[in-house]
Amino acid sequence: MPSSARAYRPFVRASLAALASLAALAPAGCKSPLATPGEYPSSERLAALIQSGKDRQVAGVEAAPAQVAGPLETDIDRMLEARRDELRAMGPQSAALGSTISGTVPLTGETPARVLLTLEAAVLAAVRNNLDLETARIGKSITAADIERAEAAFDWVVGAGAGFDRIDQPSVGILFPGSGSGSTVIPNVTNQRNWSFDAGVSRALESGGTLSLTARSSRIDNLDSDLYTPDPAWSSAVALGVTQPLLRGFGTETALAEIRLAQNRDRIAREALRAQLLDIVARTEQAYWALVSARARLVSAEWLVSVGEEVRDVLAKRREFDATLAEYANAVATVEARKSVVLEARRRLSEAGNALKAIINDPALPLGGEADVVPADAPSDAPFTADLRKSIETAIARAPSIQQALVAIDSASVGVAVADDGRLPQLDLSAEISWFGLRDDFGDSYSDIAAGDFVNYAAGLRFSQALGNRAAESAYRQARLRRAQSAVDYERAVQSTVLAVKNALTDCVSYRQLVEQNRVFRLAQAENLRALLVDEKTLAALTPEFLQLKFQLQNGLALAEDQYFASLVGYQNALAELSRAMGTGLEAKRIEIDETPTTTDE
Repeated sequence: MPSSARAYRPFVRASLAALASLAALAPAGCKSPLATPGEYPSSERLAALIQSGKDRQVAGVEAAPAQVAGPLETDIDRMLEARRDELRAMGPQSAALGSTISGTVPLTGETPARVLLTLEAAVLAAVRNNLDLETARIGKSITAADIERAEAAFDWVVGAGAGFDRIDQPSVGILFPGSGSGSTVIPNVTNQRNWSFDAGVSRALESGGTLSLTARSSRIDNLDSDLYTPDPAWSSAVALGVTQPLLRGFGTETALAEIRLAQNRDRIAREALRAQLLDIVARTEQAYWALVSARARLVSAEWLVSVGEEVRDVLAKRREFDATLAEYANAVATVEARKSVVLEARRRLSEAGNALKAIINDPALPLGGEADVVPADAPSDAPFTADLRKSIETAIARAPSIQQALVAIDSASVGVAVADDGRLPQLDLSAEISWFGLRDDFGDSYSDIAAGDFVNYAAGLRFSQALGNRAAESAYRQARLRRAQSAVDYERAVQSTVLAVKNALTDCVSYRQLVEQNRVFRLAQAENLRALLVDEKTLAALTPEFLQLKFQLQNGLALAEDQYFASLVGYQNALAELSRAMGTGLEAKRIEIDETPTTTDE
């Protein structure tokens, strides 16, 4: 509020407090309803609370990043260095993602088309087509229109009107003195045809007042008398008026409050759109890696069936020599059990493909279609370095939930300012100047106005105030409490974001370490199976114990492959979650928010 209005407040409030106390016959010692409560945080305290919230989260956090989580050379690596390539080639090759296997459960008689899909293409398709994201875009367009609607309150308003009166009405006549009864000077019947026209423009002022300019014209035609001149007559007037509140409602702080609130709603909607975009990017990445993981699991299950069938077929040939029926039956049962695992893996892969298609909502990959989506990208094992302090600071500056909480504090502060203004009494100034003209011709009546011979002036003040002012004081207390509540919401948003960042960082480091451990585990399991295969060549017979061990080691190698690939996928998911928590996922994918409002067809 401008300083001129603020200067009135101490005197006005002191006078009204005394008046309210006397009028209400309040007991001695009763607290004035206009007294400022002290339990609510001021704007300065709010700023301090916000800053302290940031400082508290990074207090004691070292600026130096943690050690790199990446490749490690273990004793097993050194021991098996000479055979490392051979051991990697053993077992299921999940990184190839099964370029020949089918990844869908057949629901039609047609062979599903194979569609190779990269992670980047999946993310871009989801950003373009996802239905949840489209809802958020429409919401952003609605709030953008809200700003325009709020600003339109200060547009010029044009108005015009026309009317017609046909008057045939008796009235009390006036006798001419001394003329006797029955003789009147002015007829006692009004018989007229009148037309009226008006036009004007008005505009709300940013000071809280209203400016208006109005032109009015009337044509008065007396039908039964020659006593009037001019007759017919044109009576015209032009009026320039202004109304201006001097206390409550005075100044731009109150007058522009709705525009500022609309802008804040638009900022919140923009952050909601950012949050939805970040969520869609992360969900798409996670769905993509879930598809990769499911396909790798199917590759592993298919490999188990393949090597199991090899053992079964060898035993079938050796039944005539040294293989027993029990040994053969055990091999057959093992292979059939593994085939069941293949069916289950294919079911999960088919569901993972459908889940990804539902998220990206690409017209080229309809959810109802039977396309076999084959991921083109394998998960990376790039090293990771955790920088806790930098990650927290970035998240506090970029996370949509924190930005929304800050905007909410600003909106609550606007509400406090408006409510504070509402505690003032209503004191309105109105002023108008009018120019008049009267002639038998329309144009001549406005010539009189231009001459300025007939001018009226009017000015007035109107005052009102509720005794006790309880409603306004209550609204002010509510506004300050809402602002205090918004500060708590901000602190909660910071805390939740920091928790999400720390959890994501923990997952990134842990999964990257797990990648190394599972890589070594797979290498050891491959060596275990290789050693058994070397022994197999020197054995004269396949004992049940040997066969059981061979099946067990095959399962162990497949399990090690599954765990290694699962840790790779978990690492990628943790990286995606970290980008979402920090609010940086869009920049990483080079995705920009389109500010063009969404339009609908008429």
